[in-house]
Amino acid sequence: MRTALTIIPMKRSHIRACDAIVAASEPWKTLQEKVDFKKYITCGQAYACTRSGSGTIEVAGFIIFTAEPVFARGGYLRAIGVAASLRGQGIGSKLMAFAEKMVSRQATCLYLCVSSFNRKGQAFYRKRGYTRVGKLPGLTSPDSSEYIYWKRLK
Repeated sequence: MRTALTIIPMKRSHIRACDAIVAASEPWKTLQEKVDFKKYITCGQAYACTRSGSGTIEVAGFIIFTAEPVFARGGYLRAIGVAASLRGQGIGSKLMAFAEKMVSRQATCLYLCVSSFNRKGQAFYRKRGYTRVGKLPGLTSPDSSEYIYWKRLK
């Protein structure tokens, strides 16, 4: 049976699975931080990617972004995560394509931050056409920096 991926507005019922993704993902694992999904659900900025097949539905990943311009005509990607067992299957790329499409309706570009220690994350964004345009030393931890990445959408 074929597996179908669907991106939908996140619901409270998705939070437990998304919390598990956060616990196993950078930068939250290293920083020992959590994501306040309820806040982003309430303001309509959180989406879940569900995977269905064989009569079951599971949360494969999530994305949180602000589509309207928040800085220099750009939207902002707050967080993205994919279940560890499902990485490398295009789910992150599907989530990014969704966010970019939604943001492009209101903004000309998309910004995001990625931790200096999150090398896989940096490579993922570069592969998707993002350029590192800045550095915020010590923003989340005294021993690391947050790199600002940017992509023109239109």
